[in-house]
Amino acid sequence: MANSGIYWIDVTFDWSVKLLYKFAELLGMTYEEINIWLFVIIGPILFLISIYLNYYFYKKTKKLEKIIEIQNKEFSETNEVEVEEKKTNYPKILIIVLLIVFIFYFLELNH
Repeated sequence: MANSGIYWIDVTFDWSVKLLYKFAELLGMTYEEINIWLFVIIGPILFLISIYLNYYFYKKTKKLEKIIEIQNKEFSETNEVEVEEKKTNYPKILIIVLLIVFIFYFLELNH
């Protein structure tokens, strides 16, 4: 059947043609009809569906990346605020502790 001169291509082509003849026989079709169905109708439809799904998931991925970026930004901003609050609270706590220590120290001196 095939005569490309490349052995593996000839074997693959011959095997594919024989397989198509078997499927055509099982379905009650001719070899030409099954070729039309596979390569002119079903193949292009599957290709278009694949293109659509690739586009759909590309857009969905971009949208999710934006959502994740916004959430990460909000999370880092809230963390920065919490860290700043903690930084401002530490000096206040230190001052209060030192005042308490000095009060007890002076109370001990007076006794």
